[in-house]
Amino acid sequence: MASVTDEVAALRESVVRLIEGARRDGIEPDGPLGRWLAAQAGALESLAFVLQSQADRADALLSGIDVAAKAELAKAAATLEQGKKAIAQGEVVLAQARAAQYHLHLSEQTLVSRLVNDTLPLFAQHMKEALVIRERRWNQDKGRQRMALAGAMTLAVFLSGFVIRTAVDWDRLGLAERCAAHPISEGTRVVCEISPSAAP
Repeated sequence: MASVTDEVAALRESVVRLIEGARRDGIEPDGPLGRWLAAQAGALESLAFVLQSQADRADALLSGIDVAAKAELAKAAATLEQGKKAIAQGEVVLAQARAAQYHLHLSEQTLVSRLVNDTLPLFAQHMKEALVIRERRWNQDKGRQRMALAGAMTLAVFLSGFVIRTAVDWDRLGLAERCAAHPISEGTRVVCEISPSAAP
């Protein structure tokens, strides 16, 4: 507070000039005007003292505030610097995390690609073998069915031929029984009548 100090110094100089001016003008210090001037000078001196005390207190207070403000500003600057460092470290960690995520994505793609490239041919081979086995089984089953059908048809043709032949030759088949039932002896030989009319 330089302006207050300057004003207090100016006020004290005014008191000194007032007293010196009164002496020059011949005012007696013990006279009524001299006492009044002395009282005024004392009042002005007291006012100067009060103003100087207030200025000193204000200077001390402002100095304390300035010191505290500087300390707070230093703390704020340190905190800001730590914040900047934390942000920088966070950005580094974030970049590392992004890089790790990218590498993980690449490794997943590589793994999937390798699985597809390694297992797909095996899967296709197994499917091909399974289809071949099923096709063979189907062919074998169809072959058995055809052979069974051919056998059944052959047996049916054979049996139907046998039945038809038996029906056609039924009279001839009874010939042996008729011959055994009615033998004709001609010396040492036994003969039979073959004609159907010879039946009993």
